[in-house]
Amino acid sequence: MVIEILLIFGLILFVYVSLASLAWINAKRRNALYWSDICLPIVLLLVWTCLVSVGYGHQSLSHLIEIPILLMVSVVFLYVRVFIVDRYRGQFKQNSYIILGLGVLLVLLLRTFMPFLAE
Repeated sequence: MVIEILLIFGLILFVYVSLASLAWINAKRRNALYWSDICLPIVLLLVWTCLVSVGYGHQSLSHLIEIPILLMVSVVFLYVRVFIVDRYRGQFKQNSYIILGLGVLLVLLLRTFMPFLAE
């Protein structure tokens, strides 16, 4: 059981890396790639794990679906930052930290409101 869960999470992270690599390459070319861009999925998973371990939000195994939701939205945030926001706002580092903060806020919102969403 644990091995299957680890394989699934590994597969999800592999998909995340393959989807985010285009944005990372583009940001690296412009010298706008920061640690918060690369560590975004790990930070979000750690925050989610901490919130679950302290009992915040609804405690159910069915809410493991929050993890792929978080990773998909974080890929969208990364693409929006690299390809749209960075063109109009030249502070790449601040943009990256804002995306990280939005990701953590998304984790909090998902843990808060996921039980109320229709299944």
